[in-house]
Amino acid sequence: MSIETDWTGAVNRYAPTECAKINLYSTELASGLTLGQLTIAVCIRSAAAYENQSVLKMNTMTSGSVLLEDAAYWLQKIADGSANWTSARDFLMNRLGISSNELPDNLDTFDKRMQAASALKNKMDTLAQSQQEDMIDLQTLVNRRDVAYSTSSNVVRTLGTSMSGNAQNFLG
Repeated sequence: MSIETDWTGAVNRYAPTECAKINLYSTELASGLTLGQLTIAVCIRSAAAYENQSVLKMNTMTSGSVLLEDAAYWLQKIADGSANWTSARDFLMNRLGISSNELPDNLDTFDKRMQAASALKNKMDTLAQSQQEDMIDLQTLVNRRDVAYSTSSNVVRTLGTSMSGNAQNFLG
């Protein structure tokens, strides 16, 4: 028997896809542990899982930030007319996933540059929104990790107080 979480429901959006279940603590390994020790172990394993998910979320956010920086570079180049359209179009279609239907064939007129800039700006808005959602997700993960550590700390404090009380009672 083991204590597991399958990260279902609201938590699912934070869980990395490669670990649908996390074994928080196996009772086969728990023989001889007190309930307090088992609780601490579960809290620490849970906190570690949240920490791993936080690192994955930060990596996702880093790659998203780099993509936004690259998009801002190309937006400036397109707006001022200095963009190599072949390179810019390749970036817009292959890295950002903008459909060729949204992009002009060339940038030889102001209206075509504005069409390309508008498509890029819309994609950048979507990316920025995703970055904001990722930041909220990261804050949630960090808060959950902190709660797990806090719970573990409270259990240790309670066990210490209980043991101290028992020792005082024993000594009279």
